[in-house]
Amino acid sequence: MSDVYILGTDMIKFGRFPETSVPNLGAKAALMALDDAELTIQDMEALCCGNLGQANAMVGQRVLQEIGQTGIPVVNCANACATGATAFREAWMSIKAG
Repeated sequence: MSDVYILGTDMIKFGRFPETSVPNLGAKAALMALDDAELTIQDMEALCCGNLGQANAMVGQRVLQEIGQTGIPVVNCANACATGATAFREAWMSIKAG
């Protein structure tokens, strides 16, 4: 078994962004977290995306399209108030499993 570490985080300011798409917001957050971890999109091996507002809209795949990354596994999670925690757990379990 391998250890799992959080290397990078960041956060977009809370608010309403009617002029910005959900995938665009997700892409911005992903790039900010990668920058914080001093990694690039080429270092990504999978994406676990939690989104309840557009649960059936393949947001994870659309986020990757926005940042120019393709060909990696994507898990889209929707789990009411536990959406973020579920996406985090999926990523953690994926890393833990190797």
